[in-house]
Amino acid sequence: MGILSDVFGEFLDPDTGEKVPVKRYTMKNISGVEVQVIAYGAGISGVLVPDKRGNKDHVVLGFDNLEGYIKTSYQGSTVGRHANRICLGKFTLEGQSHQLTINNNANHLHGGKRGWDKYVWNSCVEGNSVIFSHLSPDGDQGYPGDVLAQVIYTLDDEGGLRIDFEAMTTKATPINMTNHAFFNLAGHSTGQKGLFDHVVQLNCDRYTPVNNDLIPTGEVKAVGGTGYDLRFPVRFGDALPKVPGGGLDHNFAIFSKRRGELEMAGRVHHPESGRTLEVYTTEPGIQVYTGNFLPRKEGELVGRGGCSYTFQGSFCCEPQNFPDSVNQAKFPDDIYRPGKPYKHSILYKFAVEK
Repeated sequence: MGILSDVFGEFLDPDTGEKVPVKRYTMKNISGVEVQVIAYGAGISGVLVPDKRGNKDHVVLGFDNLEGYIKTSYQGSTVGRHANRICLGKFTLEGQSHQLTINNNANHLHGGKRGWDKYVWNSCVEGNSVIFSHLSPDGDQGYPGDVLAQVIYTLDDEGGLRIDFEAMTTKATPINMTNHAFFNLAGHSTGQKGLFDHVVQLNCDRYTPVNNDLIPTGEVKAVGGTGYDLRFPVRFGDALPKVPGGGLDHNFAIFSKRRGELEMAGRVHHPESGRTLEVYTTEPGIQVYTGNFLPRKEGELVGRGGCSYTFQGSFCCEPQNFPDSVNQAKFPDDIYRPGKPYKHSILYKFAVEK
């Protein structure tokens, strides 16, 4: 149905002092799904999906203007060079120690103080896809090697939003990319009440326990007999009270995952609206996060249409390699080298029951 583009706003680049136009692209399909992506953070800024009555609403959190994305973190963004947490921001690679920027207590999170979510990416349209690219220089946030990254968004006519990540490096370096959209299938403004009515099911039989700073302990444990057992359909409202701390921000290991093949990681359904989200990935893990760090007070985070986004009013399903994998010998490898490109695909498949 074609891809429309416009200028969403201007970003003042802190490195050059220049104002950079930020492009927005709108993709639509015959099933009524509409997706908007923006060059700032190579991110998803909007997903409109009809409910079973034919009424459309946004099912990801977002903002009416660019300033909303600049002032917040990770809303719909591509995160990298390394998604999730790295303990103390330190790792040793090929005998050399590296210190990354610290931005989450004493640790490194989602690429550091200025990760890839805080840049305006180059962009173009090719066929029915939007392509974003970004060059991360050697030493960026402490990482070794120049890395050229690319993100490709493609919306199909069956309601599937595919995201293909690719990256090439000039030196050995850890890479772990994902998308950080905040979903609420009840509608972006329905808050915790809407979230609690979602029914979640993960194709995951293990998880990686964490310490108080959400750093993995190095263990990979079975979910059976724990509050993290989401192998069978359960309401978020029933599942979260059984989890220590009352919220999820955990990595789950996909059952019998063959890395590199696109397989289902999980399914989330909202019965009242009839909307369903299925999440597929080529990576071995999926981080499930229930918006525990969103503000508890109304009005502190004002989103699309002037609504408040608050504590546990949305969820993230972030397919990726395991967190802190660069420091955990038992976790899947996350080191990429010249001649060994990084590739990862995600498919967010939206459907509505009739």
